[in-house]
Amino acid sequence: MQYGMWAYPWDLVDEGSESVADDLLEMGIDRLYLAANYHTVEAFCPHNPVTKTVFADAGAYFQPQHDYGEIAPVPPSTMGEDDWVATVVDDLEDSALEVNAWVVGCHNSVLGTEHEEYAITTPFGDPLAFGLCPSQPAVRDYLTRLLTEVTGRFSFGDVLLETFHYFHGSGWGWHHDKFHADIGDLGEFLLGLCFCDECRERAAADGVDVDAAQSTCQETIVRLAEGELGSEGSPSKWVADHPTVDAYASVREGTLEEFYQELNETVDADLGSFIGMLGVDTSWMHGMNLERLREHVDFFTVMSYREEAADAVEAYETAAARTDPTPVRAGVLPGHPLIHDGDSVEAHVAELKAAGPDEITFYNYGLLPERNLDWIGKAIAALED
Repeated sequence: MQYGMWAYPWDLVDEGSESVADDLLEMGIDRLYLAANYHTVEAFCPHNPVTKTVFADAGAYFQPQHDYGEIAPVPPSTMGEDDWVATVVDDLEDSALEVNAWVVGCHNSVLGTEHEEYAITTPFGDPLAFGLCPSQPAVRDYLTRLLTEVTGRFSFGDVLLETFHYFHGSGWGWHHDKFHADIGDLGEFLLGLCFCDECRERAAADGVDVDAAQSTCQETIVRLAEGELGSEGSPSKWVADHPTVDAYASVREGTLEEFYQELNETVDADLGSFIGMLGVDTSWMHGMNLERLREHVDFFTVMSYREEAADAVEAYETAAARTDPTPVRAGVLPGHPLIHDGDSVEAHVAELKAAGPDEITFYNYGLLPERNLDWIGKAIAALED
């Protein structure tokens, strides 16, 4: 059984990478997942000795050196001329802590603003600049080159992919999303169902009536906003009742499978993928067909972020059943707003370990207060001693 920890590089740089590694190893953590490319974030860092708040625009936490095409990674201004990833990786070269890469893909408001023509496009034709569209060849080329540089330059173990899919949803995009119409999960899904030229062409080539699908999405979003349809409706049920939209959305599953196969064949590393951002059973809303993608990744990590340990186990078991025989690792958020005491952390770790993952990973070193880090260490020790 292994234990991992997600971390932002600035926390290791500010606290001292070797010191942090020693503390993690003493806690029982075997593996570090270092953010190498990330979305825009404002982070409260309770035990960072240099700053308690970090704001970083979406971008690479390293200084890019490789050749890129039309889209290229942009380091956040917060980093300046430094190279956070290189610093941490070099510092931990001789550490017993295994260092892995954690790479955010399509969720990038900087690149989405700069390249609106490649952003997720609503059924109304408006770009959602926080999400790049993986149907676009330029986006896929950028992400492939990004992973090639990350794995080629740095001595990482595994590479964990986040939002290498059709990213959507309010509360995740900009610093201040504004929604004063209750369109529910269905409305958010339909608003984020991409109708860029590339998505339209792929669906049309697959025999889908694209104009009919787009018109249905437009009308439904407006009706939801006006209260003519209940916002509490199930997206899966609605889509099943609207076969043209179902067919349009399903085309994306083949596109992502093709993309993941390309990554698997091109990138020289063990690749894993996050699942369960909105729940395992709603992965289809991001275009992810787990039964098809499992052929092209080495592992999945399910976000078992739940208040109750039993619910975290259920999320893991649901993912494991869908992705077998590809292994699934379990992610745990041992802090606010879900978990508020050490006994609960211990219950999560114990019950998840019994369920069978080969790794439990905790989110996130710099965001958790020191007492929560102590809870993790005690939970691991209770099982491993």
